[in-house]
Amino acid sequence: LAVGSCHIDKSIEDLPGSEAFDTASCIVRYPNGVSAMVDVCRQSSYGYDQRAEVLGTSGMIATDNVYPNTAKIYKNDYTGNADMPFDFFLSRYFEAYVTETEAFCESLVNDSAVPCTGIDGLVALVMSLAADKSAAEGRWVKFSEIIGEVYCSSPTECSLIANDDM
Repeated sequence: LAVGSCHIDKSIEDLPGSEAFDTASCIVRYPNGVSAMVDVCRQSSYGYDQRAEVLGTSGMIATDNVYPNTAKIYKNDYTGNADMPFDFFLSRYFEAYVTETEAFCESLVNDSAVPCTGIDGLVALVMSLAADKSAAEGRWVKFSEIIGEVYCSSPTECSLIANDDM
């Protein structure tokens, strides 16, 4: 179930569909009963904010924003990071891009599988299309409503076929 609204950047409120959202939430229910929730906002008063938490029965894992340094300030009126989080995606994800490029080159040299496949990209696409449809229609949307099958006319030319197109 996805919902969204435009509260911060009024210049986007006339864009189509979920493109007009600057604030949104999405809940995903998995077949085994596990739920996942994503909250997003295009603006944060304290810099770019991208954190994640996974809570489980045996513990929790959390990621924090990426900062230029690890310095923290502790005063009677402030406790926190000395700097704002990185605000540009190349700064935030530099290590990830390097690791991804190394893994891709290694797969070419060793003729081995890549860690992230087209299926991973397809899953992300289906999830985003389902969230868009959910927000537009105000209801839960099953992933199977988005994709009935994938048709590939060649190894590099594929498209999604929705169940209602079959």
